[in-house]
Amino acid sequence: MTDGHERLAGVSSTALFVGITRANESRRPDRLFEDALATRFVDAAGAEQQAVWTEGQGKPFTEAMGDYFALRTRYFDDYFTQACAAGCRQAVLLAAGLDTRAFRLRWPDGTRLFELDQPEVLDFKEHVLRGEEPRCEREVIAADLREDWPSLLVKQGFREDVPTAWLVEGILVYLTERDADHLLDRITALSAPGSHLGVEHVTRSMVNTDQAQEAASASPEGIMGMLSSLWKNEMTQPPADWLADHGWSAAEEPLTDLAERHARPVPPAFDPALPGTGRVRLLTADR
Repeated sequence: MTDGHERLAGVSSTALFVGITRANESRRPDRLFEDALATRFVDAAGAEQQAVWTEGQGKPFTEAMGDYFALRTRYFDDYFTQACAAGCRQAVLLAAGLDTRAFRLRWPDGTRLFELDQPEVLDFKEHVLRGEEPRCEREVIAADLREDWPSLLVKQGFREDVPTAWLVEGILVYLTERDADHLLDRITALSAPGSHLGVEHVTRSMVNTDQAQEAASASPEGIMGMLSSLWKNEMTQPPADWLADHGWSAAEEPLTDLAERHARPVPPAFDPALPGTGRVRLLTADR
């Protein structure tokens, strides 16, 4: 605790960053979704932690990423709606962070949703959510995705014999190629026929540019320094091919198309028309 506020650090701090962008999006008249709980997370973290993302080097970064996180959130909201329409009544959010889909999406009766993340993130999250009622059966599991999380999932009631809608959002960029392969192997082993998978695939390319490396060197404690130390994914294989190698049939919606569909500008951090930008791919897959 710091001045009565919960402390989030490292990768956990980026969960707060996403929460800030979702709170900002929810205040827009043309919002792509409404996350009424996001502001509560931001307030609970306190001004000092907010300042990392809303002042100095963090402010332009947060502003530049706002449209991207809005588009990403809406894309995976729609993915879950479609997976449920196809019959899925079991969902898993890996590295769930401050995700509130259990509370804001309309889930069919009988849906069971599992959220996994690091203990400190879930402690903070559950403290803020106290008294809120989810719209589905919700199971929260403290787990490190590099360890034996499948056994914890099964112990909590996960069924390997029914189709599952998985979400891998905001995770792969923090994993080496080997760890990403291991994660996908485990997901595949737990997935009954008819399962679905939503994937955000981001690489280190954005923090590998000369400009980003100069910013990281000049301010190791700043945003670019933090991301450069945390982002591990240097995979060069096309993500659809990677998923196919693990038994999944994938479809990708280019970010430029997604932005046009929702009447938003192409997020500058991932605009292929601009130099020195990162590459992000949003995919859904089934098996």
